[in-house]
Amino acid sequence: MKGVISMIKSALLASLALTVLAGLASHETHAADQLVTDLSKHQISIRSNFTGTEILIFGAIEADDPDNLATERDVIVVVSGPSLPVTVRRKNNVAGLWINTEAVTFERVPTFYAIASTRPLTRVASAETRTVEGLGFDQLSLGSVTGHGPAGALINVTAVERAAFTEALVRNKQADGLFRTEPAGVAFLGRSLFRATVGIPATVPNGLYTAKVYLVSDGKVSDVASAPLYVVKSGMERAIYAFAHEKPFLYGIFAVVFATFAGWAATLIFKD
Repeated sequence: MKGVISMIKSALLASLALTVLAGLASHETHAADQLVTDLSKHQISIRSNFTGTEILIFGAIEADDPDNLATERDVIVVVSGPSLPVTVRRKNNVAGLWINTEAVTFERVPTFYAIASTRPLTRVASAETRTVEGLGFDQLSLGSVTGHGPAGALINVTAVERAAFTEALVRNKQADGLFRTEPAGVAFLGRSLFRATVGIPATVPNGLYTAKVYLVSDGKVSDVASAPLYVVKSGMERAIYAFAHEKPFLYGIFAVVFATFAGWAATLIFKD
């Protein structure tokens, strides 16, 4: 009998412990702030007269305790395009001529990268958080690198050289308007609503882009929301682009025939 009572007590204690743990887990789950976000448009159509556009990223923070003003909340918005290999070349003065010498190819470079935040990133998140989440130009994961000498031979790339070529890559992308940063580009509308406007230049390539929104509470990422953004050619431009990439041989023949016909027609029109 005593053995049965002991077993019942043990079962009750175990059940109580599980209930307490479940309650704590539920409390921790609901305690985290959450994001609700969306884009003003999910597709950008590129035509011959496309000169760039802007997308609006907006949302709201569902705080577990809205009245708690002690929690410091920030929002980071990142819009990135598809990644492709990119080669960066270094020019040196050789016998009075500036020629390409060493080159480094980065395996995975975003074709477009824009980041906006409520405050400068160094004040929003720690260096460890920025590294883990890949936030900022200096934290981008560019994949492996391959070095090439003047004659095209493979060369070893040291850490110092990689840093120098990475800096040049970012500088070139910024000059082309494809890498952008706005330290105060996210604005709060009240205590929970926010918005950010990201400019899309006319030189962006086609592909699937991703808009990510990070909610940072007291320096730590508490929630992440993402949405797709499609950049596509439309109209006649899309038909020509598809024809050139899907049937390059026929496109080449058509281009040669068209150029020949255009030259022949020009001679008839401007013939004395």
